[in-house]
Amino acid sequence: MTPKRKAALQWFHERGEVGWFVCAENPPSYMMRNRMIKDGHLQKRSQGDWKPTLFSLTDAGRQALHEANP
Repeated sequence: MTPKRKAALQWFHERGEVGWFVCAENPPSYMMRNRMIKDGHLQKRSQGDWKPTLFSLTDAGRQALHEANP
């Protein structure tokens, strides 16, 4: 696991479900979020029109973070 992936997993772990990245301090990039979704570490949930999409760690993402922190 790369240091950036570990940092992104930790970022989501500390914040829980996140919808606004512009206001956040040093959020994971758009590309990192897409890679994490593809790898099954992150999920996104639509709230409908005019509301932000929410992102949160999956069980696999939490497990990967746990394994990266011996």
